[in-house]
Amino acid sequence: MNNTQTGGLEAHRANALALRLEMGLPVNGTTSAAITFGGIQSVTWPILEGIARKAAEDRQDAIFAVYSDERFPDAPAWYFLVYRMLDSVAMVKVHPAHVAKNEPLVLVTDDGTRQFAADERGVLREMPVQKKATKQMAHAKAAIRIKVTANNLDDVLESGAWEATTFAFHADGTAVEVDKAAA
Repeated sequence: MNNTQTGGLEAHRANALALRLEMGLPVNGTTSAAITFGGIQSVTWPILEGIARKAAEDRQDAIFAVYSDERFPDAPAWYFLVYRMLDSVAMVKVHPAHVAKNEPLVLVTDDGTRQFAADERGVLREMPVQKKATKQMAHAKAAIRIKVTANNLDDVLESGAWEATTFAFHADGTAVEVDKAAA
């Protein structure tokens, strides 16, 4: 099962699920726990360290939306990818990209040098960069697809078929499930 950590806001939860669906993954968990989807409102080194630690411990790559623009609290300002390597965890700023009609979204790095997609097993894989994925129009189309999908997920989110685990990050970067965190 793929996990999702959100900032606790329904719009963030819907966005995480919408990105998951638009990347070609099913609503419900897969047999391989491959990718975590989540959202945070502020980026600090301890939070990034906590996310990296959690990715390593859970053996899952992660895609996080950052909701740092107060003017648009329900729209991600940007995304980052957390991916495991042989002896470390790397993080890179990415953009969801629409490369073809009726095809899953891909992620392209901010500098346009790397591209990632979920494979048929639900595992995040690096692939050759498609020039189309680096274009601003591909990013804008992806944002529209994610928003349209997120706006149509009320039934799924309300049904409980797709549950999110909400984490709080302590100042030292330790992640604790909100319902287990001490006040």
